[in-house]
Amino acid sequence: MKMETLPRGPEAAGTQNSRHAVVLLLVDDQAIVAEAIRRMLADEGDIEFHYCKDPTRAVETAKEVKPTIILQDIVMPEVDGYTLLRRYRADPSTASTPVIVLSTKEDPRDKSMAFEKGASDYLVKLPDRIELVARIRAHSGSYLLQMQRDEAYRELKKLQEQLEERNAILQRLSVIDGLTGIANRRHFDEILRQEWKRGHREAWNLAVVMIDIDFFKKYNDNYGHQGGDDCLKKVASTLSNTLHRPGDFIARYGGEEFVVLLPNTDAEGAAIIAEHMRSNIEAQDISHALSGVAKHVTISLGVASVAPDDGTAPEDLIARADEALYKAKAAGRNRYVIHGQ
Repeated sequence: MKMETLPRGPEAAGTQNSRHAVVLLLVDDQAIVAEAIRRMLADEGDIEFHYCKDPTRAVETAKEVKPTIILQDIVMPEVDGYTLLRRYRADPSTASTPVIVLSTKEDPRDKSMAFEKGASDYLVKLPDRIELVARIRAHSGSYLLQMQRDEAYRELKKLQEQLEERNAILQRLSVIDGLTGIANRRHFDEILRQEWKRGHREAWNLAVVMIDIDFFKKYNDNYGHQGGDDCLKKVASTLSNTLHRPGDFIARYGGEEFVVLLPNTDAEGAAIIAEHMRSNIEAQDISHALSGVAKHVTISLGVASVAPDDGTAPEDLIARADEALYKAKAAGRNRYVIHGQ
């Protein structure tokens, strides 16, 4: 059985959803006690009163009315008050709801047991009206403040997660080439500096392969900018898929140029990768009617490898690979050239 008073006065309109409303659930098998407490609260316009006579339905009723305070008897048939306290605290929806226990006697042992089981307060019934109202408001106020703090914390945490997610997206966007989806020049420069220091520390070679699409301007002129963009995407994907080691790194260097960084790799090892890239692009058979090399898209590659030390700089390695690329193009394109050979 559930008995509820109607909201009283304009301040009580929509009280159950108001932040400052007190929603009281009384659980007591004695209807006469419920009526007495209802009358005590009759003039309190900010207190919404609910009554549950059947203690076996107390938790279920609490889930329905969402009380800010539960007032309940200790001695009831079928389910005693201590058992109910354990049930409240075990259910997420009522785990933190304050509970004022009502008892017919002032027994320290009952009080101790009630607080041990999760009670927030203890009153001998029937309590003084002023004291009852004061305790109801005090416990409800603390509960509502805690709920507001918890909600604010959840919102803050949600905002922080959203901010971190957006920052991560911005970070990815800042290092990714928007057209091809591989790393951009800026990110390559960062990784090159990192790998240069590591190569110097580990005393191993660092190789770079500079790559240029042959006669790309003619490709753009013939197939249009959309066709040129599609070509760049296919070339970037093919070059990227040629690399298999976790440390190998590819980036779009600018325009139709790409660059590959190969840690712990000498010139001969880098040349093998370069040839795989060249042949894989050729195998794509991307039509290029105006190419001066073949009827399909081809690439030229310049390979360089050095052992990073105090006498060289990352820019020196790039310059050597670029010089080798120039020689590959001068030698007829669709080939790789190793710097110094």
